[in-house]
Amino acid sequence: MIEIRGVTLPVISIRIKEKTNLRELKELLSAKVRGNLFKGGYFVIENPDKIPKSWIKEIEKTLSSQKIESILGAGRFDWKDEGQEVERLLIIHRHLRSGQKIEHGGDVLILGDVNRDAQVVAVGNIIVMGTLRGVAIAGALGDETAVVVAQRMEPQQIRIGKKIAISDEQERRSPGYPEVAKVEDNVIVLEKV
Repeated sequence: MIEIRGVTLPVISIRIKEKTNLRELKELLSAKVRGNLFKGGYFVIENPDKIPKSWIKEIEKTLSSQKIESILGAGRFDWKDEGQEVERLLIIHRHLRSGQKIEHGGDVLILGDVNRDAQVVAVGNIIVMGTLRGVAIAGALGDETAVVVAQRMEPQQIRIGKKIAISDEQERRSPGYPEVAKVEDNVIVLEKV
């Protein structure tokens, strides 16, 4: 009836596979997200046309009780040319080309690539659903607990808080799995997600 999959930390995607009633849908969602795995994350409904708009607030309440927040909640987002802005999360639905720059006062989720000489600056975390080849600056106000996550990590430069990691002359090649960049022992390290 519903399918839940992790898009990337901390975003989960919910797909409604068939029509149902609201009570049953809320029960299924509660059962699937129970536990600590999804806490503190965000959710997006891939196919909201499968449910009445009036149900979205109810789904938000159900998942908020599990400490999971909506990206596409009813009345909580504004459409913009470059993406959608929600209280803390900005979603960019395109690739960033060379010379383009995105700045946001929260977390940034990019549903595409960040090409060389493109830049993403976020006060919070940066999540790239494609290849990160440009510059990523997370924790821009000094937050060294911020992270940069990418499906393919091949950056020119990563900054987290005041820490900087610069690629050498040879371009880094992704190992083929998603990685997270974070600060450990005062240096930026890459780990498998």
